[in-house]
Amino acid sequence: MVRTVSISRVRLLDDPAPRRAGARLGVRAGGGLGFRVLTPADLPWVQTWTSQLRLPNPGSARIRGYVLTRDGRRAGYLAARATAFNTGQGREPVMWIVSAFLLPASRGKGLLPRFCELLSRAHYPSGKAAARIAADNARMHRFMNKGRWRQVRKTARYTDYVLDLAQPFTAHRGR
Repeated sequence: MVRTVSISRVRLLDDPAPRRAGARLGVRAGGGLGFRVLTPADLPWVQTWTSQLRLPNPGSARIRGYVLTRDGRRAGYLAARATAFNTGQGREPVMWIVSAFLLPASRGKGLLPRFCELLSRAHYPSGKAAARIAADNARMHRFMNKGRWRQVRKTARYTDYVLDLAQPFTAHRGR
């Protein structure tokens, strides 16, 4: 069962300390954006949010967790798991986005789509991605509606979206 959450209700803390020199940075792109696989040292930082949001344990073997970085500092988190989901055309394999959040200092700058582009190019260049968005999360609904995400189910509590990836996700249309 996938839980519905509203990230807007949670008090988020910033990450004041940059990553240690020599820490594995993972993939980096222009603008200082990058990501790396979640490490045990990241767990307390991520669990601050996942426990409040009642999201799946980031240490679960079924979930792939990534720390999103900006200029070598933590900027957010994204977790996904491979599963089967009814996309409106029957049950199909999808990469289900379990949770994603950005620190308050990184919000409103269009970074989440750019992080998703990096992750898609490196780990999930084609197939289907799916996500469940809480009904009161207007910012994410706007993001989904601007992109190629297709609404497949809507209730009073949440909306499920699916994105068909014939190629890696791109942050901007027309690219």
